[in-house]
This record gives sequence, structure tokens and C-alpha cells, in this order.
Amino acid sequence: MTAATMTMQQSLAHANADMATMASATAGTGSDTGTKGSAIPVQTPRSYTGNPQKNSPALGATLAYMGVDGLLALLHGSQGCSTFIRLQLSRHFKEPVPLNSTALLEDTAIFGGWEHLKKGIAKAADKFKPRIIGVMSSGLTETFGDDMESAWSTLRQERPDLSDLPVVLAKTPDYIGSLQEGYQRTARALVETLAKDPAPREEQAVALFPGVHLTPADVEELKDMVSLFGLTPLVLPDISTSLDGHSELDPAPVVQGGIPLEDIRRIPGCVAAFSFGPSMAVVGEALQRMHGVPHMAIGSLTGLEAVDVFVLKLCQISGRPVPERLLRQRSRLLDTLADYHDQIGQKKIALALESDLLISLAGCLAEFGAVIQTALAATAPDPSAVPEGIPVVVGDLEHLEETAAGSHLIIANSNARQAAIPLKIPHLRAGLPVFDRAGMAQTVWIGYRGTQRFLIDCLNAMAV
Repeated sequence: MTAATMTMQQSLAHANADMATMASATAGTGSDTGTKGSAIPVQTPRSYTGNPQKNSPALGATLAYMGVDGLLALLHGSQGCSTFIRLQLSRHFKEPVPLNSTALLEDTAIFGGWEHLKKGIAKAADKFKPRIIGVMSSGLTETFGDDMESAWSTLRQERPDLSDLPVVLAKTPDYIGSLQEGYQRTARALVETLAKDPAPREEQAVALFPGVHLTPADVEELKDMVSLFGLTPLVLPDISTSLDGHSELDPAPVVQGGIPLEDIRRIPGCVAAFSFGPSMAVVGEALQRMHGVPHMAIGSLTGLEAVDVFVLKLCQISGRPVPERLLRQRSRLLDTLADYHDQIGQKKIALALESDLLISLAGCLAEFGAVIQTALAATAPDPSAVPEGIPVVVGDLEHLEETAAGSHLIIANSNARQAAIPLKIPHLRAGLPVFDRAGMAQTVWIGYRGTQRFLIDCLNAMAV
């Protein structure tokens, strides 16, 4: 009997023991996933990169704003920055991305863009009449120190007719990290700005704060899982109805779809809040600090143990047993593991992703017996969020070329093909951008059903 087979059989035995408990569970007892702790090795800083993994934080901010209905996204920076963000997101989602900019030029790069920001907000408000304006800063404006709060405050004094317009301000210079950090900062700004007032208590409503690593289809799956327990999910941001690929008859300068402002204002009255992905915990903590809504951080939703933890939490909150549909999906996942454990166990996998997605997928593969040969994060995760035994380091895709040799599978975005093709290693697309495979926005890799799909996708990629 091989070591892989033993690991898988132990996992299945443990999982089957949990089944009987879950079938009648009405109270959650699990702890949050991905908190076993692991030191992050220090990497020697580089002064050059030929194939970067990082995306702009302002791109992440734009993605967060795309999950709010009727919002006009405004980049405080140069026009070229907004054009690149639109290009990157449009070729990934195959959807138009409404993004405006304050169009800074040479003089503002020297003397500052404070006045430009005031005029930009006023112009956008007068021309398009958005329900909300979401502003994100850039490396240029943060470097010369534009004070966005004072610009908006001054404009409200000059234009009292705009005083009731909600304006969200997020600081997202390029040097704070990658798209994950920009998304996180913006999601937190949305909560602190739009959900700052108390709301009536709703015993069946729960707030969900999905991480940037979830696709529109993932978010829809998450909402469906919560609804099966009779709960009402309020999702912020909610890209499942804005970037899901639905047909829009007319282009618009504001977001069409996403969570409406009325539902965001209900979030302080929720009975509980969940954040998904280690980086999003600060968003749930902000809501708990502001309104006392109990917050539970879910590190991952991919993998048997990870989904079990979330499902048991929903049992606890709703007072209901696990729905039959989820039990059936769990049973299918176990059957898939039994059928293919010898084809995934001990396989060496190389991953290069944003840290929340990296931790989620690497943790799932390790749970099912695969060996994580290399795990390159775009930015450093909290060491306490990294499952034990996952060798996470910060690196770019050029680093992947140096460390993936000998692995059976590479999991990374489309730009990693420059490593996969010369090394002749199968390449499963994940993360952002993915522009050379169809249907990434419709991919579901969370929940029992999504975990099964992820394993099948890995197996099929390695079979090529």
C-alpha cells in the first residue's frame, strides 16, 4: 500500500465519520479553516521581474465596485491606467467594464490633482446621475499626497445639492500589494461608508463578504448554499449579477447588477456575517466593530473539511439540519475521491496565485494527498492563515519557471503559459487574468459540488 493510498483512505474514513454527524447537525462545532500556522520563508528581494504575477490594486478596487448596482467607478489617476484596467477585466470576463477617470495630465502630476478630483466627481454626478460614486486612488495621486477626503468635503460645501450623494473613497496605490489588497480596501470602504448607520434587526439575514478569488458563478453558488438553510444572503460586493455574462441591451456608464444600495443599508441588521478568504477578515471585523454583528472568518470554501466547517456554521445559525441537496453533493465528492485518489495522491503540483486563492486550492489538494511542490503568492499572506506544510513564498511567474520543473501540474493564470510550455507541464488556468480559455467567470470551485469540479479539472488537465 502506497503512502498516497494510506493518506487518502485515512481522509475518507475521517470524512465518512463526519457524515453521520452532519446529517442531523443543528449546531456547528468546527473551527475556521486554514489557521494552523506556517512560517513564510523570507525571499531575497528582486530588482527586476520579466513576468510579474501582481495586478494593480486599483484593478482590484474596480472589481469590488463592479459588485454594487448603480455605482459609477472613478479612478483618480491618468487615463492610461483606467484604459489598462478596462482591458484587463474585459478580456477576462468578456464583459464591458464601466470605469471613468479624472484624466490627470503633466501639470497635475507636478502640482497635484486635488482640484481635478473635485471637478471629476461633480462632472460625473451631473452627467450620469449615479446612485453612488466609488473613487479609487492611484500610485500617482497617493505619491503627491492628494487628500481625497478634503476634496470631497470641500465639494459638498460648494455644491450642497450633492451632499446626499454617497461617495466611497478607497486608497489603492500600486505599491501596497496586488489586486487582492485593492479589493479588500475597497470592500472595507464600502462597508464603512454605506453601512455606517444602524438598521432594524433581521433574524434570517446574513452578510457575506466574498474574496476577490471567487468567480461570479462561485458567488452565485455561495448564495444558493445559504438560501438552502432558509437564510437571506446580503452579499457585498456581489459580482454574480453584474459580471455573470448576462446580456445587456444598452451600455451604461454605471454598474448594472450587483447589490443595491437599499440592501447594503440592511447589512448592519444581519444576524451574522461571514468573510471568505483570509484577506477579507478585516471587512467582517469592521462590521462587527461598528454594529456588533457576529463575524466568522472562513479561510476557504474548497475542500471537504473547509466546506464542512461552513455548512455546520449555517446549521448553527439557522437551526436547521443539513439540506438533502448538500448531503447528496457531499456524497458525490466522496465517491469522486474514492474513484480517483490514486491519480491525485502524491502528484506534485506547482501553484502561483493571489494568496487567498493559493491557500484555498493548495489546502484542498494537500487534503486529498497531492504534494505541493511550490506555492508562489503574489503578496505575503498572514502566516497564521497558511495551512501547515504548504511551502508558500512570495514570487512572480518568472520564479515559477525556476521552481516548477518536475511537477505534474501548474495552476496559475494565463501568463504562466510562458513557464508551462517550455517545461512541458500541463497548465490549469486559475486566477486573473485568464484570456485564453473560455468560461472562467462561469467556473465553480467552491462548495461540495465545486470541489468535485476542481478535482476533475485537475485530473483532466494532467491527463492531456
